[in-house]
Amino acid sequence: MQRRPLRVLLVSPDRSFLRRTAEFLNACRLEAYVAGDADQAEWALASREPDIVVVDSAAPRAAAVLQSSRRDRHTTQAYVYAIVITDSDSPERIFDAIAGGADDVIPRPLRFTELLVRIRAAARSLEVESRLHRRVGRRSASGLGNAGVLLRQLREDLRDAATTGNEVSLVLFDIDYALRFGPDPGFDLIIEQVTSTIRSELLPSYRMCQPSADQLAVMLPNSTATEAYEWGNELRQKIADTEFQHAESTLKLTVSVGVAASADSGPIAEELWENAQERLEFAKNSGGNFVASIRELQAEDTSSGSSHGRLFDGTTTADVLRPSFVQLSTTTPADEVIAAFAKHDLDIAPVIDAQRQFAGAITREVVQNRAARSRELTAAELVDANFPQMESDASFSELVNFFSENPSPCVAILRQGTPLGFVSRDDLALLSEPLDSASYAESSDEIPTTEFYVVSRPQLVEVGPGEGE
Repeated sequence: MQRRPLRVLLVSPDRSFLRRTAEFLNACRLEAYVAGDADQAEWALASREPDIVVVDSAAPRAAAVLQSSRRDRHTTQAYVYAIVITDSDSPERIFDAIAGGADDVIPRPLRFTELLVRIRAAARSLEVESRLHRRVGRRSASGLGNAGVLLRQLREDLRDAATTGNEVSLVLFDIDYALRFGPDPGFDLIIEQVTSTIRSELLPSYRMCQPSADQLAVMLPNSTATEAYEWGNELRQKIADTEFQHAESTLKLTVSVGVAASADSGPIAEELWENAQERLEFAKNSGGNFVASIRELQAEDTSSGSSHGRLFDGTTTADVLRPSFVQLSTTTPADEVIAAFAKHDLDIAPVIDAQRQFAGAITREVVQNRAARSRELTAAELVDANFPQMESDASFSELVNFFSENPSPCVAILRQGTPLGFVSRDDLALLSEPLDSASYAESSDEIPTTEFYVVSRPQLVEVGPGEGE
C-alpha cells in the first residue's frame, strides 16, 4: 500500500480546540484537518477520505457525522474509525456514543497525550481491517475494483511483463476541486459520468479501478510511459471539453493526471502506485488540469538544480524579515522617539536621513537608557550608525552565515538603501527549532471560539519633526 500519514478529521464547534488539536497532531506527523459543523464534516468525508474522525459531542448534529453514509463509501479502507469526545464518562453517555456509531470514547478534560494513544490504538485496528478489506474486492458504487483490487491486478500485469519484457503503465485521474459538489447525490453522478467518459476510451486490454472516492485508475499493460502520457493527456482534454450534468445545470470539469510506468518504477506494484500518486500530486500542485509523468518531474529537477531542493532554497532575506512600519527621521526629538516606541510597542526602529536613506537603527534599550534621561537629544544622536545591514535579495544561506560570523542579535534589511525591516537571531532560530511540546498543554486562556486572527499590513508611519503622535 501507499505510505502516507494517518489522516485525522476533527469535528467541533470550538475553534480554539480545532486549532490547538490540529497543530498538535500535525506536529506528531499526522495529517489533521478540521470541520466546524456536520455539513463541513460531510464534505470532508467525501473529499479527503480520513482514516479517523474525532467528533466533539457538543457539535450540533454530532450523531449525523457518526452515522454518515460517507464513512462507509470509502474505497481505500474498510471504514472510517470514529472517536467521540464527551463531557461525561458516565456509563449512559458512553453507551449512547457507542450505540450511535462511535468506536471509542474519550471524556473531558481531553489530554493530547491520551488522544494520541487512542489514535495509535485506532491505527492498529484499521490495519487489521484494511488487510481484510483488501481481500474482499469491489466496494464502489460504480462496481469498479478498490485499491486492493488495483494492487492485485498490477502485480499480475507486472508478472506477465517480466516474461514478455513489455512495460506496464498506470494512469491516475483525480477530479479537480471535487469538494464543491458537497455531500449530495450529485457527487456520485459526477463520478459516474467521468467514469463513463474514461471507459469510452479504454482499449480491450486496459483495466480500470476506483482506489478512492474521487480518484480513478487505469492500468495499461504493454504500454510505455510516453504512450500512457499521450493517452492520459487526450483524455484530460476530452474531459475538459465535455459538459457534465449536475443537479439542474451543466458544468465543466477538469482532472489532474499522474502517469507512472514499470520502466522507471521497477517490478513492485506498490512502488508503481506510489510513483503515480506522487506525479498526481505534482499535477494537482501545478494548478490542476495537467498531466504529470517522469519527464515533468525531471524538467522540474533540472530547473531547480536538485531533485527536491533544500528547505530554504530560493528564500531571501525579504522573505523572512519582520517588516518595520515606523520610521524615524534623524531630526526627530527624543520625546517623539519615546512616544513612538511606546505607542507602537517597538523593540527597534530604523532611522532615515534627509535623502530618506537608512541612517541606522534605535533600539528599545537605547530609548530607555539614554533618550529618557536626555530629552534634548535627537534621533541622530541616539542612532547606531553602524547597525548591521543586508540587502533584501541576499540569500537565506548568506543570512545564516552572517549570524554565524557576527555576534549581532539583529540585522536591518534594505532595498537600495531604504529600510524594509529586521531579522533577529531569534527569528532565524525559530525557523528550524523543533516545536516545544509545552505549547500543547491545556490552555487556561479564555479564547472566544468565534475569534479569528487576521494579519494585515498597517500603513507606514513616519515620525519626524512636527509629526509626533
